[in-house]
Parts: sequence; C-alpha cells; structure tokens
Amino acid sequence: MTNLLAATTLNESLAQIVANLQTLMDSFWIYIVLAMAAAVVVWGAYIGIRIAIAHRNEDKINSRGMVKSLIIGIVIMFVIAMGAPLLINGLSAWVGIV
Repeated sequence: MTNLLAATTLNESLAQIVANLQTLMDSFWIYIVLAMAAAVVVWGAYIGIRIAIAHRNEDKINSRGMVKSLIIGIVIMFVIAMGAPLLINGLSAWVGIV
C-alpha cells in the first residue's frame, strides 16, 4: 500500500512539474525567439560589414568562415527552439498527463 501511495504521489508531482514547465515555456517563449532573432541580425550585420571592408584575401576567407559559422549557429538555434517543446511534450506523455 505504501508503494502504491508513493507511486501515485510521484506521478502527481511529476505531472505538476511538467505542467509548470509547460506554463513557464509558454510564458516567455516569444522572448526567447525574439532574443535569438536579434542575435542573428546583429551578428549577420557584423559579418556583412567585415565582408564589405575586407581588402586582403585572408580577411575575405575569414569572413566567409564566419558566414558558415553563422549558418551553423542558426541551424543549432532552430533545432533547440523546436526540440524544447517536443521534449516537454514527450515528458508529459511519459508521465501520462497528455
């Protein structure tokens, strides 16, 4: 009986944690997206200026490498932005509160 009570309490507490995580993500999700978009715009402008003022071949090669890094960073941010809600939904399904 004690194990059943502990399991029920554990499931209820996990369900409450998942619900709190969903509420938290929903409350500031737009701000996370805006912050990532602002970082991409600022970094993209910086790289664009570096490409525009690059006179030597080495500077151009470094600037192109920075563009590749920017694209990789955008892909990683997109994967994280799409993966976080899926992870929370998977956690809620695992707990059983669908």
